[in-house]
Amino acid sequence: MIRRIYLILMVCFTLIQCNKNEPKRILLSSDILSQCNLSIQNAIVLDRVSAPAGARRYMYACIAAYEALVPFYPDYQSVSGQFNKLGNLPKVDTSKSYCLDLAAMVAYTTVAKAVVYREDSIEGFRNRKLAYYKSALGSEMYNNSMAWGDSLGKAIIKWAKKDTFDQIRGVDLYLAKTNDEFWQPTPTEYMQAVEPQWKKLRTVFISNSSAFRDTLPLPAPYQLGKNKKFLEYQNQVYTTSKNLDSNKIRIAKYWDDNPNSTFHYGHATINVLKVSPAGHWLGMFSTVARQKKYSLMESAEGMLRLSSAMHDAFIACWEAKYHFEYVRPVTSIRKTIDSSWLPLIETPAFPEYPSGHSVVSSAAATVLTNLFGEVSYTDSAEFQFGLGVRKFNSFREASNEACISRLYGGIHYIEAIENGKKLGNAIGNYHNKNLITRRKQ
Repeated sequence: MIRRIYLILMVCFTLIQCNKNEPKRILLSSDILSQCNLSIQNAIVLDRVSAPAGARRYMYACIAAYEALVPFYPDYQSVSGQFNKLGNLPKVDTSKSYCLDLAAMVAYTTVAKAVVYREDSIEGFRNRKLAYYKSALGSEMYNNSMAWGDSLGKAIIKWAKKDTFDQIRGVDLYLAKTNDEFWQPTPTEYMQAVEPQWKKLRTVFISNSSAFRDTLPLPAPYQLGKNKKFLEYQNQVYTTSKNLDSNKIRIAKYWDDNPNSTFHYGHATINVLKVSPAGHWLGMFSTVARQKKYSLMESAEGMLRLSSAMHDAFIACWEAKYHFEYVRPVTSIRKTIDSSWLPLIETPAFPEYPSGHSVVSSAAATVLTNLFGEVSYTDSAEFQFGLGVRKFNSFREASNEACISRLYGGIHYIEAIENGKKLGNAIGNYHNKNLITRRKQ
């Protein structure tokens, strides 16, 4: 009996000694990436960049956070060698101790600071978090985590700088055609076209910007307002706008997500702060991650796959928009039906076909459903913008509502919405089938 007790004690002592020699891995907050997402969202909203440009910012920050965590989770796989032109990334010294959420936060904010204009928004958030971690951790673990996150973040920044974004800045002049069937600047601001060169940006995972364009049927020809199918689509927009109930109005405004919208008050033009489609979906996923208590790694994977699919969706959508150069409802309706008509929400300054929110939201729902299944949740992504919350039974239900909101808002024909879904689903399915983030068992 005494010998048996002695052996048990020796085994316990050996296990304790082994644990002492192993490097520590601790986690203080599984929700840190939701907080990071809010910090970059605030900066993007204040910067008032275009919706595609906002999606690019989210994506690089999300990739950095995911890659900072991957070495510590053997069931997950790096996207290095999978994402376009993303080569070898720094290696972590596994003999050291790390706080994993601190490393992810540092990687995320290192990138976020480099891609936004309002660096102070990111810097303020980062400094507050660093003060907390410094008080909670020993200096060795704190410094190790800081160094690793910063190293990984800088590597992602280096990769980001080669995506041609800087090269297309300042060369976005677009001469709109004067023919009736083509897009023209729209009331009330008559802004110049937004991001006509976005198709030249490096995609993150699909091969190129036009790789999925054959998913889109040719839109109905305008034919000087005489084509029966076009007139049917146009009349649907006009009739719908005249018969909106309170729920449809709320849906249209909830999914407006136009970061460049304005309204007039007397002689003053007021810029309205709004989240972009990518910001809305990442904010919504952050809410789901908290409600469903996803782990830090599950959240990081979800944000990486969501943001990369949306980035590709924006590039493919913008390539198609400027390929077809399709006329907006407000232009055709004012010319052929009602010269004073305006849609419920402001028409964004780029061609109509396909619907951007339909492409991006469908890609988002396709990726998230594949990863997390059918989940019900309450979306509060628009709460701080005064639009309350909405409950959804699934990501697809939210996506479909985002799509139809463009008809209610008066800015898209149903053809652009339905075919936009097809393009978004195709891109999402391509990511689901080919992008590997979990190792095969």
